[in-house]
Amino acid sequence: MKINWQKINLLKILRLEKLTSKFIYGLVFAVLIILNLLIAQVPLRLDLSEGKAYTLSTSTKKIISKIDDIVNIKFFNSSTLPPRLLPLKTEVTDLLSEYGKDSRGKIVVRIVDPKKDEKTQTEVQELGIPELPFQQMEKDKYAVSSVYFGILITYGDKKEVIPQATDIGSLEYSITSAIYKISRKEQEKIGVIGYDTAADPQTNPLASLDKVLGQQFLIEPVTISSDSASSSEIAKDIKTLLVFDTGSKKYTDLEINTIKNYIKNNGKVLVFVDGVWVNDSLTTAPAEHNLFSLMDYYGINLQKNLLLSTTAELVNFGNETMQFFSPYPFWVKANMFNNKTGYFTNIRQLTFPWSASVQASKKSGWEINELIKTSNKSWEQKDNFVLNPQSIPGPQANDLKEYLVGIEAKSKSNGQLVVIPSSRFVLDRYLSQSSDNLELVLNIVNGLAAGGALSGIRSRAVGFYPLPELSDSSKDVFKYGNILLLPVLFGIYGAFRVMRRK
Repeated sequence: MKINWQKINLLKILRLEKLTSKFIYGLVFAVLIILNLLIAQVPLRLDLSEGKAYTLSTSTKKIISKIDDIVNIKFFNSSTLPPRLLPLKTEVTDLLSEYGKDSRGKIVVRIVDPKKDEKTQTEVQELGIPELPFQQMEKDKYAVSSVYFGILITYGDKKEVIPQATDIGSLEYSITSAIYKISRKEQEKIGVIGYDTAADPQTNPLASLDKVLGQQFLIEPVTISSDSASSSEIAKDIKTLLVFDTGSKKYTDLEINTIKNYIKNNGKVLVFVDGVWVNDSLTTAPAEHNLFSLMDYYGINLQKNLLLSTTAELVNFGNETMQFFSPYPFWVKANMFNNKTGYFTNIRQLTFPWSASVQASKKSGWEINELIKTSNKSWEQKDNFVLNPQSIPGPQANDLKEYLVGIEAKSKSNGQLVVIPSSRFVLDRYLSQSSDNLELVLNIVNGLAAGGALSGIRSRAVGFYPLPELSDSSKDVFKYGNILLLPVLFGIYGAFRVMRRK
């Protein structure tokens, strides 16, 4: 039997033939509004943006699904934001709304203008959220306005503050790490040996690393005492130990044995170490950290060499009168990663200043994972070192090959050791904006200490394209064009209909 769809009368079937057309249109409109409101509550999105920039990461969703109580997020935002920066506000509010929807009521988001309420303005000042000055051109003169653009996150009596929510790329990480930090019953501790992390941030060579890790962990300096009356054990609540070669510290046998015992008791250790020490005067000296035997014990052989590569970081050379940037072969760039480990989520490129290479040897009970390799356009200097950028001898074709510059040894029962053969890998002086060294260390520490809870949500790229500066005449063209365009189009359409009737 063939159905003639054209003869089906829905009004008759639904018994609506007695109703007026206006009532039917109103009913349909009301149904559509109700459906829209219902669908808006369902966290279902089709995100076609680059890197899924408008979708919360899997790690974020796992963390907010485990929240036991209500998390309140308060976005302090001034209504006087300059028009050209309104897209920034839209990005932030869209991201916060995703938290609210994916949490299924566990996260409550509020947007507040502190300038409209004196009590709120006092609260913002006490929280340390600053007024950000913005300069813009208005009618042929510059006008300066100040706005608030910070976030407060509270969970019970705990709170975290993001004073400036202007870095869209890392905002999801900042928010999620804050939620993770205050919603946990206990915060993991990270130990550091080699540098004093309690030093003044102005003089602390690890200030940037401390700031990044401090968003999630408690950072404590570790001192291994040689006093027989004191315990030489590393505290069990230290989830991961960072060991640094400083060029001046020589680790004692007691310290090395203490680190071994820590690993034996399921401890996790990340070592930054050189095969050859390089002085600021570009001269070399033997590495005297005494950590070679520690790594050999787990099947990791640190080479006493320095690597070079045609894929190198730009370095600023010169003096007060003349400076220039040039690729420096001893600052090796690498982007060949072992993505099976989970450490390299969102990692695109790394820089290794004056790096050695490492080699792996079999060790009973230990599994060795090669993590990072240089390009096959790399070579090494050994014994005789020429570091002056103007005097570096070129390589022979048969000298070029890949080198291993990141390695991991782990045991199911006896802990884990990760080695980065560059002591300056995360020192402030050597960090490059084009490389992801800090992000890698954060991923590794997160994986070792917290089971990878926050892996994959740092540096999520969101394209932000502010409006270009326009002259007043150009602004008038767009303004009146928008006002007149629609009426003109309707006028043309009306004239066309009138002409057809005639």
